[in-house]
Amino acid sequence: MNAKSAATGRWYQALAEAQAALTAHALATVVTVAGSAPRGAGSKMLITPDTLHDSLGGGRLEQLVVERARGMLARGQSGCLLEEIALGQHAQQCCGGHVQVLIELYPALAPRLALFGAGHVGQAIVTLLAPLGWQIDWRDSRPEQLTAATTPAGCEGRVERQAFNILTDLPTAKAAPASESLPVMAGSHVLVLTHDHVEDQALIAALAPRDDLASLGLIGSSSKWARFRQRLRSDLEEHQIARVRCPIGVPGIPGKRPEEIAIGVVAELLQIEARRSDEAAVNSPDKATGHGASLQGTSAQGTSLDSHGLTRQGARQLRAHFAPDAMHQTETTQKAE
Repeated sequence: MNAKSAATGRWYQALAEAQAALTAHALATVVTVAGSAPRGAGSKMLITPDTLHDSLGGGRLEQLVVERARGMLARGQSGCLLEEIALGQHAQQCCGGHVQVLIELYPALAPRLALFGAGHVGQAIVTLLAPLGWQIDWRDSRPEQLTAATTPAGCEGRVERQAFNILTDLPTAKAAPASESLPVMAGSHVLVLTHDHVEDQALIAALAPRDDLASLGLIGSSSKWARFRQRLRSDLEEHQIARVRCPIGVPGIPGKRPEEIAIGVVAELLQIEARRSDEAAVNSPDKATGHGASLQGTSAQGTSLDSHGLTRQGARQLRAHFAPDAMHQTETTQKAE
């Protein structure tokens, strides 16, 4: 593990911070021990995509658990997973015991919006979404406009502002969509509503080819989108253009005031995010099997860390075999702690 991932701090402090910030994390707990093992039952570790807090004893056992948890968090999986690990066979650790580790997964709970435009409608959208826990990456080519824009009280940590002008930072509409200069994280919802139609079109041209966005919306009328669509056809494929929603917002709200437009746009975003969450729950690998998948593929028989993992029956047999030594190991581990 690199220095960035080194175990630091206490797990309960890190757990409280991660849950308050709505960031992805996993809590790993040693629930049973048979034979000799690095740590006793009840040992815990908090795992995030970048850091570790406390320890399960180090070595290959800990590495396997961390890799497993981070892989599942990266796929947005949630729930609980019970891992059966024979330390000698699977972790190549000389102590040779057997442990069960419970991994509780908490994916990032906050949807993310990349919002281009800090005008009246953009400010109204932030006012509505930030209190709902959304993370907002707010961009505008006018630094003074971003500075003057307000954020709801208590939501400052959820709104990250950055002056960005695609016409200078990404000079052409043909700039690589995956360029690091384009400040949009994968999985984000994106709304384009700048003060300049030229900026709007350049942003859409750069963003529409990306298939890793949750959604992509452009403010404007049907006639505006018809003109944009005709111009974009020289650079984009039809399926890429089809990713763009324009006009944005739920139908049936006749008002044109910024707050009224924002209500319709936010309602549409909430609907889209709800559908995504439902689809993710239905398509989760753990839904199909009722338990975790192995590192080499889904195991229909057990919950092991690799393709040679123990079945539940095998785990019970192994625990029974080691039972005379289990109490001695637990007492020794507790004294060592």
